[in-house]
Amino acid sequence: MASGARLPLKSLAFTVALVLSVTGSRISIRQALLNTFTGPGSTSRIIATLFVLANLKNVPLAWHFRVFNAIFRHCLFSKPNIPSTIAPSTLFLPVITTSQSPLMECDYNFHKSNSTYFSDLDITRSHLVCALLQPGIEKLQHNKREKLVLDKEGKPVLGRWSIMLGGVMCTFKREIGMYQGYEMWSRVLCWDRKWLYVVTHFVKRGTVRPKAYILTDGSWFGRGYKEVNGKAGAGAEVDEKAIFASAISKYVIKLGRLTVHPEVSLAASGLLPARPGGWATMTGPSGESTPETLEVEKKETTESESESTTEWDWKRIDAQNKKGLAFVEHFAALDGLHNEFSGSQTPALGKYRDFL
Repeated sequence: MASGARLPLKSLAFTVALVLSVTGSRISIRQALLNTFTGPGSTSRIIATLFVLANLKNVPLAWHFRVFNAIFRHCLFSKPNIPSTIAPSTLFLPVITTSQSPLMECDYNFHKSNSTYFSDLDITRSHLVCALLQPGIEKLQHNKREKLVLDKEGKPVLGRWSIMLGGVMCTFKREIGMYQGYEMWSRVLCWDRKWLYVVTHFVKRGTVRPKAYILTDGSWFGRGYKEVNGKAGAGAEVDEKAIFASAISKYVIKLGRLTVHPEVSLAASGLLPARPGGWATMTGPSGESTPETLEVEKKETTESESESTTEWDWKRIDAQNKKGLAFVEHFAALDGLHNEFSGSQTPALGKYRDFL
């Protein structure tokens, strides 16, 4: 009994010691913070802290956080849920990503530096691809079960799903000032047998509003956004001065070392409507994209025909895709620039060292 009576006293002593330790830690932390901002040299520390806070977008590892935030949001924490009845109509809709240009992104004219547009494009493309193709991504990651892509022997291809950037081109129209807010409107432009093309417009924040948001709280845009009613046909009324720049990017989808036809991922995400003969697949014994273009599909679908119906059937999807391909054929031709490298065939003006 005597030994048992000492246990509560020991427990009480331990609890008191723990409370004093925690309290002391709090006091020491508080004192350390006070010393940081009130002690000797506090002015320089305050200035340094404010400088870092004003340029959080450019601190080390900030880019990685922004990219993985987009990936984890749509592929893990808030998976998008587009109703199958309207999924084809969302294929060419944009994702809007907001941002601003802090001091560390500006050049000597105090305008957003041209090079920083490309790091922003990484973020907005991540939001678009993951929000739109998340179902297809998940199925390709489980290709052994889904059997979307087969090898030459007819067995599911085993490998890690990835999407790789093949090229970017950006045209600049107007400068973005220091700490000026802007939005990046990114959408699927078109695709061919290999590449998925994405177009992005840098737009002055607050000047344009979409007609509505398909995905609201807990999805593409996170919490805080609500349905809005924009004017029909408002796109024709957009002031050109509100567009700062436009960019086009091309992605290639891989499963292991095998290139996956973009239509495989789009169809697996439920974004493609029924089509005579089906869309391209990679379930044949050769592992190549099938089927070939049908005779009924070779007929050109005019833009007026595609707009004659509000339904996003395969003809309208195909017409919109061909409209985008008219732009990207010039972009794709830039691959030939590699042949213009002269190498050792000609002299050089000089060779200079960079900063380090």
